[in-house]
Amino acid sequence: MSYAVEVERLSYAYDGRPALREVSLRIAEGESVGLAGANGSGKSTLLWCLLGLARGSGEIRVFGSKPGRSTYAKLGAVFQNPEEQLFMPAITDDLALGLRNRGDAVETARRKAMEALEAVGLARRAGLPASSLSLGERKRASLALAMCGSPELLLLDEPTAELDPRSVRQLANLLAGVRVAKLVASHHLDFLRRVATRLVVLNEGAIAADGPIEEVLADAALLDRVGLV
Repeated sequence: MSYAVEVERLSYAYDGRPALREVSLRIAEGESVGLAGANGSGKSTLLWCLLGLARGSGEIRVFGSKPGRSTYAKLGAVFQNPEEQLFMPAITDDLALGLRNRGDAVETARRKAMEALEAVGLARRAGLPASSLSLGERKRASLALAMCGSPELLLLDEPTAELDPRSVRQLANLLAGVRVAKLVASHHLDFLRRVATRLVVLNEGAIAADGPIEEVLADAALLDRVGLV
């Protein structure tokens, strides 16, 4: 089996306070995995390590290679706060900028940007700045940004934070149609049930459970112990 992600005994600490404790997991190519845990369980830290934004001890391989420029080009990320990714005068400029930085010509970048915005239902909003969009629209624009470069692995950090139920459903439907490997960090269990087939649960920086999502979510004692219910 080929793996999009392989993590072996990954540990990380903030000023001596452990955030990840010898975490090991594998994500197969094309597999959709949910990452659940209470606030402070280590979800974001794990994603940051995969993105190269934090460096801990242990080993990480992305598509069989140690993280580097060639592997980062295969990743797409959606952060919890869209404002961290969308800051240009128009959202189409946000998407085109990343493509231009990868070497696409101006017209090619704009065409790909419009195609990505069309896919998330935002083509009519392409000329507007992110500040004029609703939060749900900004989240969808962030997803379009992440998908613009045709990533093979998509990492999402609390994508449903502060969204209303309709926006959560729209985002879940979009993600369900994205046929690449995904690691989706959230404490929104119903959302994870819609977008993932497997669930990894973190508790105090360590893996407390890892298995088919319906089996893990059926373990009421576990969910109570780790603070998810």
